[in-house]
Amino acid sequence: MSGDQIVRDCAVRVRLGATVFRPAGRRQRWRIEAGPWRADGASEKAATDALADGLQKFLTHYRTPTVLSFRGFTAVLSLDLADGDQTMVWTERVVDPGGLVSYSGVGADSWEQVEARARCNLAQRSTDWFDDSSVHEAAAYLTVSPGPDDWSGPDALYRYAAWQRAAQAAMAAGRDNWHEWATEHWAQFAVARAVPAEPTGSDT
Repeated sequence: MSGDQIVRDCAVRVRLGATVFRPAGRRQRWRIEAGPWRADGASEKAATDALADGLQKFLTHYRTPTVLSFRGFTAVLSLDLADGDQTMVWTERVVDPGGLVSYSGVGADSWEQVEARARCNLAQRSTDWFDDSSVHEAAAYLTVSPGPDDWSGPDALYRYAAWQRAAQAAMAAGRDNWHEWATEHWAQFAVARAVPAEPTGSDT
């Protein structure tokens, strides 16, 4: 028998007990339920196939929770079983330096997107927008582990810092339309980009 390593794709079948039913009445859709999961379909087969597809997606994406930290903030990211018509939902639990915990559901297609959103959230929650060094450090944190989209990277953070400064200037000037004014004039308040310092307390 050959001692060479063998790697190939294969399909794994899992038998799952479920209940399928259709309410009384015309044009009612079929529903199948298995524990916290459920799916609907125009026929019994369609409902069963929809549930199987959803479970396959959940099992394909599942992994143990990810922990990220920055400036004393900690985010725990997990993929949880969803109730209702969704098969899965990412949950972001953030603990601030004072121990206060906040929860939010995250809509995403991959762990990469979820982690990018969490890093962006930690950077924004911990940054002093009117302190250049604080902005630079947050940008460095996002640069080390760039996200898949522009909105979660350092460029977006610099734009938001400039917008915050423009908004403060507009409010100080007594402008009623400070939000619109800041959106139009943020570039005038751009933060000069220096070589960022290594982020403190990052997850990288």
